[in-house]
Amino acid sequence: MNILFWSGGKDAYLALHFFRESHPEAELKLLTTYDESTDVVPHQNIPLTEIKEQADYLDLDLISVGLPSNCPNEIYLERIENALNELEEPIENLIFGDWYLEDIRQWREKVFSEMGYSCIFPIWQKDLNDLLPILLLKPVEIKISAVKKEFQSLLKKGESFDQKLVMQLRRLNNIDPMGENGEFHTRLIFKDPETLDNQPLIPGSR
Repeated sequence: MNILFWSGGKDAYLALHFFRESHPEAELKLLTTYDESTDVVPHQNIPLTEIKEQADYLDLDLISVGLPSNCPNEIYLERIENALNELEEPIENLIFGDWYLEDIRQWREKVFSEMGYSCIFPIWQKDLNDLLPILLLKPVEIKISAVKKEFQSLLKKGESFDQKLVMQLRRLNNIDPMGENGEFHTRLIFKDPETLDNQPLIPGSR
């Protein structure tokens, strides 16, 4: 069993795509943490109900882990470990959608290796030109779900994350076009499968 840490946004979707591409037969579950006082995924600003709808669409089981507001790392890790320990199947890998932040990757590898888990990063340091076609050409819409205050003059909540926006962001020096530093976050909107001629969204999904 492999566990993909699922935010409901584009990075998790990309990690899912590339993991499925290289491991089409691997068993997979999603894991999402959320603020237990609001039932909303922090940072992404996505309701847990919407995350559950995404998991249903992808035909994947969802492990949801409630956290207190402004959760410290110690409680985060404790609750994650408890949730993973409840699974009956042995866990092969924990999967993350990190792109290039080395300190975040090193932290994940350290804390989860101490729990006995290995981590994989399917989109790690991939070229932006390899990532964007997955987001822009697949039957999924990407919307901005949250924007840091200092970037709200450049981005608006609800705006489409599309090729035009990415090109605009690439011309700026103070914002990552993928929001890797937390400048903005995104949410997925899956299109009606009945309009897609029954083509699968991701290899290995339904």
